[in-house]
Amino acid sequence: MFGSIPIFGNSENKIDNQGRLIIPSFSDVEENDPLIIQKGNGNFYIIINCAKIEEKIKKLKAIGDDDKIDILTSSIVAFVKVDKQRRISFRFDKDFAVDHKVFIHGNYDSLQIFPSKEHYKQYINTLKKSH
Repeated sequence: MFGSIPIFGNSENKIDNQGRLIIPSFSDVEENDPLIIQKGNGNFYIIINCAKIEEKIKKLKAIGDDDKIDILTSSIVAFVKVDKQRRISFRFDKDFAVDHKVFIHGNYDSLQIFPSKEHYKQYINTLKKSH
């Protein structure tokens, strides 16, 4: 199941002409895994297991932190299920167009999807400068 083991690795995959993206096998993804796609804080998307989001929401509800729940859920752009070939529907904006190669980064319990490897490198450099 997606996210059942730590997700580490990088991959360049193409969004096919039907708007589908193959999820790398290093994520331990399986057919019918329920996933959430979120808009990241920058020019990328995050793919995470639905169960992980539900777990976070339950913890936030337990402490009454409705503002953080609103922030968490406002970034959700799609709920998807994985098909037999480990693909999901992934068509959101011009930077992630069909027949476009994207850069996928394993980020422990999620995947970050960038328009290109260069966008990923820019994001990492920005993080390094801010810390």
